[in-house]
Amino acid sequence: MKPFEPKRFYMTDWAHADPACVRRMQRMMDGFGRDPSEVLIIGEGDIEPLVRQNDWVDLDIRQGQLPFTGDPDVVFNAFRWPSVEERAEMRERLPLVRDTSRYTNSFMQMLYGMMAPWHYEDGPAKRDRGVCCWSLYDLHSAYGCFHKCQYCRRGRVTTLMLNIEEFLGAIDGLMAENPWQKVFRYDVETDCLILEPEYGMCRALVEHYAEIDDRYVILFSKSDNVDFLLDLEHKGHTIMLWTLSTPTVSREIERETATTEERIEAARKCQAAGYTVRFKMKPIIPVRDWRGEATEMLEKMFAAVEPDNLSMEMLFFDSVAELELLFDMELFAPEFIDMMRKHEASGQMTDHNHPMPDDFREEVYRHYISEIQRLSPETPVSLCAETQEMWRRIGPMLSCDETSFACNCSPIATPGLRPEQVRITEDGKAELIEA
Repeated sequence: MKPFEPKRFYMTDWAHADPACVRRMQRMMDGFGRDPSEVLIIGEGDIEPLVRQNDWVDLDIRQGQLPFTGDPDVVFNAFRWPSVEERAEMRERLPLVRDTSRYTNSFMQMLYGMMAPWHYEDGPAKRDRGVCCWSLYDLHSAYGCFHKCQYCRRGRVTTLMLNIEEFLGAIDGLMAENPWQKVFRYDVETDCLILEPEYGMCRALVEHYAEIDDRYVILFSKSDNVDFLLDLEHKGHTIMLWTLSTPTVSREIERETATTEERIEAARKCQAAGYTVRFKMKPIIPVRDWRGEATEMLEKMFAAVEPDNLSMEMLFFDSVAELELLFDMELFAPEFIDMMRKHEASGQMTDHNHPMPDDFREEVYRHYISEIQRLSPETPVSLCAETQEMWRRIGPMLSCDETSFACNCSPIATPGLRPEQVRITEDGKAELIEA
C-alpha cells in the first residue's frame, strides 16, 4: 500500500470475532508499519462517545475548510447484515444514525455495520432534479479516503469492511436479482487502490468477476498503485477508471493523490496488462490557463493509452464564499472569480450541482471535446451528471443525447460500447439495442 500514518486504529468487536477479518487487519497493520497491538477493540456502545471524542461528528465539511492534518483514523469493521426490521430499529435507537444526514449519515450506518454493500442511483429521480444519469447500483466496502482533495469530505476517518467473502456472496445475490445491470462500479466512497494489496478487496473482485461470463467490475481511483493488478487473471472483466485532472489541479487541489502524469502512466501499465482503461475528467476545475492545461493533459493521455471512453463533469459548490474557503484564489484567473460573483449576485446560481453559468460550462466542454476529437476522433465522449439544457447544447457535437450515451460507469457500459447502442427505458435504465 501507499505509505500512510494514521494516528488511531480501532476494530469493531463483531469484526474481531471473525478470524478472517483479524488476519486481514494484521496484514494491513503490517502494511502501515504498525503493530496489531495498537488496535483498540470497540463495541457498539463505544461508537458514539468515540465519534464525539475524535471529532468525527460532522463529516460533511469539505477538507479545504478543515484545520485537520495528517491521515485519517482507521476503523476495521465488518458488515453485520441486519434484516429490514433490525435496520429500522437501529436507525431509531442510534442517535448518530437517527439525527444525521447526507454523507455523515451514510458513514455512521457503515460504522455500525448496518449499511448494505451498495447503494442505488435512481435515474428518473436524478433527472427530475436536472441531472441526466442512469439508474444503477454502486458497490462499496469502505467509507473515507486517505487522499487530501480539497473539495472532498472523506478525509478524517475511514472504516473498512473486512468480511470480503461475505461481501462477494452478497454481490452475487444483487447481480442475480438485477440481470439488467452488466457493469458495477467500485468504490465511489473511498479510493479503492491505495490500501492494496494488503486489504485484498480489489484482487478478490478482479478474480471473482473473471469467472462471471456477462458481468464486469469497474475499479475507480485517483491512485497510481496498480502494480499488484498487473499479473492477475482478469479475463477482460475488470475495467480501470481514473478521474483525471489537469496538472495544477492534481498537485495543488487534489493533494497527496497521483499526479496527472502518474495516473496516465498507471493507465498505460494496466492497458499493457490487458485491462480496459477509461478516464473521467472530474471535477474539471477552471484554474488559470485551464485551456492550455487541458490540451497538455489530453495530449499526454492519448500519447500513452487508447481509452475506451471518456466523460466530463465540472466542479460543484454551494457559493462563492465556499469556493474561497476551499481553494487558494490565486489558482484562478480574476475574471473567473468576477464572473462567479456576478452570477451569484444575479440570483441565477440556484443549482448547486451546476453552479457555473451555462455559457461558461459550454465553453469548457467545447474546448475539451474539440481537443479530444482532434487527437482521437473515434473515442466516445459523454457528459457526466449534466443538465438537459447542456445536453441540448453539446449533444450534437458528441453525436448523441441525454437518452443515448456511452459513459464511463453506465450499468451496461461493457468494453467497446458505442452511444448508438444505448437507449433509455421508461424506468430510467440504460438498455442495449441489439444489432
